[in-house]
Amino acid sequence: MTIPWPGQVAYSPGVQYSVDVGYWTGSITYQAAWMTSPVIISVGSGPDANGIGWVWNSIDGWDSPDVAGQVVQRSADHGGWPSPQYYAPRILTLTITASAPSQAVRDLARLLFQQAIPVNDLATLIYNEPLPKQVNFRRSGRITEVCETLTDVTFTCNLVCPDPRKYSVVLKSGPVTVLAETVWMTVPAAIPFTLPAQPPPASVLATNAGTFETRPVVSVNGPLTGPQLVNQQTGQSVTFSTVSLGPGDVLSADFSNQSATLNGAYQAADVSSSWFVLQPGPAVINVTGSQGSGGATFAVTFRDAYM
Repeated sequence: MTIPWPGQVAYSPGVQYSVDVGYWTGSITYQAAWMTSPVIISVGSGPDANGIGWVWNSIDGWDSPDVAGQVVQRSADHGGWPSPQYYAPRILTLTITASAPSQAVRDLARLLFQQAIPVNDLATLIYNEPLPKQVNFRRSGRITEVCETLTDVTFTCNLVCPDPRKYSVVLKSGPVTVLAETVWMTVPAAIPFTLPAQPPPASVLATNAGTFETRPVVSVNGPLTGPQLVNQQTGQSVTFSTVSLGPGDVLSADFSNQSATLNGAYQAADVSSSWFVLQPGPAVINVTGSQGSGGATFAVTFRDAYM
């Protein structure tokens, strides 16, 4: 589906776009590792610092990605067997017009657009429909340029989004939760004695307000031995039974990549672990483990996801 932009002024060569009168604004942002500041193309919000007005013409593929999978024909029978089927990477086709005050600035717009669409890295596209969403993308194929006048240029390019989800632009962060401290008993102890109750697991309520499952990042700060990250709704857990976090150590589990780091270095989870997702609606994430003294904490970050 090609999305038109309500309220957009029809294009006329030589007319500089000062603002998109509809609410379909957005941006393209890219910052390579060597860049001191990002390249930002702000679309539909008036001339930028260089005097360039950027306007969406169309965006194709925003409605739905394709799927990958097939139905296998039954042997000696009618019909077929439905094999597993998943969403394929999202393919977008963008058409954007840049209108500049001079030919030199128009050529600057051409350079900026080429730089903002990376070949071997990911950039971020934000589309400010009434509920703003974003995707991460890179270039797919060539970028075509049509220079209608000496000061106007229209770009058409294909983008591929490895993750087909559309995410909320707001990064949600669950509250930093302090794990209950384990009570230790000195032995020998006078009899009779009462064993302390097992401290309750620390928990965070994470609500995915989107329409499709999303993947959180859970960060645990020591001291804590044998961290266990549990989805209370499904009973799935990711465990690190051999990990002992000291004060200041940080274990970060990225559920999208199904991997974890300990102080920035790769840390394997137990082979029995089950990496879970956050389905639409509320979910409670628990963290348990053993600690001697001090306050171990954990936090959950994620974005609402849509398809």
